[in-house]
Parts: sequence; C-alpha cells; structure tokens
Amino acid sequence: MHVVFKGSISAVLAGDPNEAKELAERLGKRTENNIYYRRIGDLIRSVLVPEALSDQAEALSLSTAFYLKVSKFDATTAELALLAEASGLKGIVMTHDRENFMRYFGDLGISKMLSEPSEMDEAAKDLGYVYVDRAFNVKGVGTVVLGFALTEVAVHDKLVAYPMMKEVEVKSIQVLDEDQERVLPGTRIGFALRNVKLEEIEGVSALIKPGVKLRDRMSYTKFKWASEATSLHLFAGGLKVMVEVSGNELKLGRPIPETVVRGILVNFNARPKTPKVFGWAHS
Repeated sequence: MHVVFKGSISAVLAGDPNEAKELAERLGKRTENNIYYRRIGDLIRSVLVPEALSDQAEALSLSTAFYLKVSKFDATTAELALLAEASGLKGIVMTHDRENFMRYFGDLGISKMLSEPSEMDEAAKDLGYVYVDRAFNVKGVGTVVLGFALTEVAVHDKLVAYPMMKEVEVKSIQVLDEDQERVLPGTRIGFALRNVKLEEIEGVSALIKPGVKLRDRMSYTKFKWASEATSLHLFAGGLKVMVEVSGNELKLGRPIPETVVRGILVNFNARPKTPKVFGWAHS
C-alpha cells in the first residue's frame, strides 16, 4: 500500500540561537532553510528554528505546537513568551529556574506548560490551503513552489494562487524528494505547477482550494503590557498582512481564509520598554 504522508510542524524558540538549534537537532535532521525533519511512519515531523521576531511570529502562526527554552530573563525572552502565549498552541516550556519563570511569567497560560523536553507531534488541521514560502523555476519542470500543505492535495488538483487569485494546477508532488500522488495536512511539500509562469504568481504566499471563503475583519485581544496602536502586523496561518485597529475589531489590509481562526499581532513600532507582541487576533 502506498503511504500518504501527514505532518506535524513545531517552532523552536530560544533567546540563544545555539540552544534552539541544539533542541531542534534532537527532534530531527537539518536539511534546508533551518528546517529539521524526521519521518515517523506515515508522519513527517518538521521543526522550524526562526531567529528574527518577524520570522518567529510567522513560524509560530503556521505551527501545530511550540518548544520554548528560557535561560535568561530579559526583554528578548519576554517577547518569546508573549509570542508563545499569543499563538494559543500547545507547547513545552523548559527552564532551569522555575521560580524566576513563575515570578516573571506566572500570569501567562504557558506557565502551565513547564516540562522537561520531550517529543511532541500535534496533528495539523485542514485549513483549506497550502502555505508557500518559495517559488522558482526548474529547468525542464517549470514553476515550482515549496511550503506546507495545510489541506489534503492530490496531483491534478486545481488551486488558487494567493493573493493574485490566479488558478493553478498541481502537476506533481514531492515529499522529501520522493514523488507522491497525494498529501495530507502538515506535510512539507514541493509542487510543480502546470500552465503558469513564475512571473504570474510573483509574491505568492498560499495556494487556496476553490470555495474557501475569505475574511477581512477579525476581533482581537491585547496584552495589558502592550502600548496602544492603530496599525499592526498580523501573522495568521503563515500568512502576513497589515491590519488597522478599529474599535473592537481589526480591518485586514488583505483578506485571509476564514478557516484561520487565530493569529499573532505584532507592533514593530511599539514604544520603548513596551513589548512588540501586541496580542492575538481571533474570529
């Protein structure tokens, strides 16, 4: 019987990049772009190790779970703790100093996630689209995209490239350099696309199934420590859009699939000595 792969996606956060990589190496083997993989039967575990705040927010919003390593109690660690809290994900929080962790972060829900490191593979939900992080040409193949399937996709499926909303067809699927006929949510994929030129989908960030509705407004919850803001970055399901704060809701600069019910809000122009992580968006 041919194996149909599914996947889990975890983000590793740590103030020290070396500590993040050390933990990721226990969970998988590094291959490309700071992504570590391990195949466990029909499951492909993908472990992301982002370093900059923007990349960390994007990776967390895409993930099914997180690992947070706390070694220092400084502003960087505080941002990471708020990112993890805003994600709403299940996670494992590791620290050598539980007393200080509770003193600084005891008000956060992630304080209930303190644990020794262990392997964790949360199932990915079907969001009705494929997250895309790279698009390029391959000689003899044509336009290729890399990313994560956040829905079931089969060869010959027709999808809509977002945000340009152009229909494309999946010509072939690869997982870990092996051809596949079909994949399930959470799987790191490479798709060759039919009848589309790279320049036609420049800036593509997702391939959405036809019929998936989009939303242009969401509600939000603000952290009490964050300064007020009128404009924010929203990271939701791997997608990044600008939003305007309007009363009790957010107006999205670009609609996103309504299957995404939570996202992380970041204010990169936050006042000094206030966190950049503003809170979270929700449906």
